Amino acid sequence: MMKQIYANPDLCTGCKLCSIACATTKFGVANPRKGAIIVRQNLYARYEFQSLCRHCDPAPCMDACMTGCIERDANGVVRLDASRCVGCWMCVMVCPYDAIARDLEIQVARKCDLCPDRAAPACVTVCPTEALMWAEAGVQNVKRET
Repeated sequence: MMKQIYANPDLCTGCKLCSIACATTKFGVANPRKGAIIVRQNLYARYEFQSLCRHCDPAPCMDACMTGCIERDANGVVRLDASRCVGCWMCVMVCPYDAIARDLEIQVARKCDLCPDRAAPACVTVCPTEALMWAEAGVQNVKRET
């Protein structure tokens, strides 16, 4: 069964370490705006929420992609091939979880690929409050696993 990242917004402090870890792991820069996990904040209402790719089935982003650069792999993970992305942003517009970001510097979309080369995604392993968890898809009582 496929594992996914789950978030508990009540535990999120908005530190953005998850975004920084993602950007560092994937792009070699410690910039939270480059990460594939998006932390939404309202500092006045003390509200933080992580926009996470749910690897939907069916995935609206796959259907909307005009170049076919978004595909589902054999493990069920929805992946984006940035080398084929033309920056049309259709995937961004149709994502029901607001989990696909635009990299305006290089004009391509960015989304989570669940760090396939790691035992657990980088964002999960650095979260100091355990607001992010790595568990089997569909599990009701999610516990942190690293």
